[in-house]
Amino acid sequence: MRGLRLPGGAIAMTVDESSTAAATPAFIDVPPAFPAPPGGVDPTAGFRLAVTPTTVRQYWHYLVDQGLDRVPAPLLHGPPSAAGTGLRATPAGTIEIDPDLGDLPATWVTWHGATAYCGWLAARLGAPCRMPSAAEWRYAAGGPAGFRWALGNDFDRPVYAPAATGPRPVGRTPANGFGLHDMTGNVFEWCQDPLTASGGADADGLGSRVIKGGAYTVRNPESFDNATIFTADELSAVPYIGFRVLSLPAPERES
Repeated sequence: MRGLRLPGGAIAMTVDESSTAAATPAFIDVPPAFPAPPGGVDPTAGFRLAVTPTTVRQYWHYLVDQGLDRVPAPLLHGPPSAAGTGLRATPAGTIEIDPDLGDLPATWVTWHGATAYCGWLAARLGAPCRMPSAAEWRYAAGGPAGFRWALGNDFDRPVYAPAATGPRPVGRTPANGFGLHDMTGNVFEWCQDPLTASGGADADGLGSRVIKGGAYTVRNPESFDNATIFTADELSAVPYIGFRVLSLPAPERES
């Protein structure tokens, strides 16, 4: 157990290995799709998806557990020095948390940082974890009815895109038909997929990954559409891209 370091040396909260509630996202079952929706989702396979994007508090627990709050890791994340998005870098290169902002989505996390978090969480849960593919994300966001946006086929600007200068706490908007929050708006979400080069070949060498869902930085409805695909350099650490975790069934043990 270790205390969180705040300016002046105050201890605001502690992180404990047994505190699974602080570290583990809540998941919900996304059922198999019949018939298959567009985008290549396997119609026979369901999956579990985190109800909200990964929060600052959840990501902080991982950082502390792995000692990454004390050692700079620019390939994984790049918090700013100013407060406002939950995590901030000190002049020494360590990372601190503002506990009052723990319910914000974890941003300033690269695609590699999100992947590392998924691997850490998989070890804790004993089940494979990763980010959803763009097709899985689109299916989950549309809900059972396959809506254009998470809550329907009409763009609800006050819900999806209120005027904002930064991320909002997760879970404050209504859930979609599968029980998922924040699929439309707030922050973009990293997906597993690499950018696809013309001709259909995966272009890992280009270093770009799909992001979905729209963010507080965009305003036009098409940017939030479940079918819309944006991409970002996988080393991008910015305040408007977060991520959520997909969990697959734990492998069966041989008797």
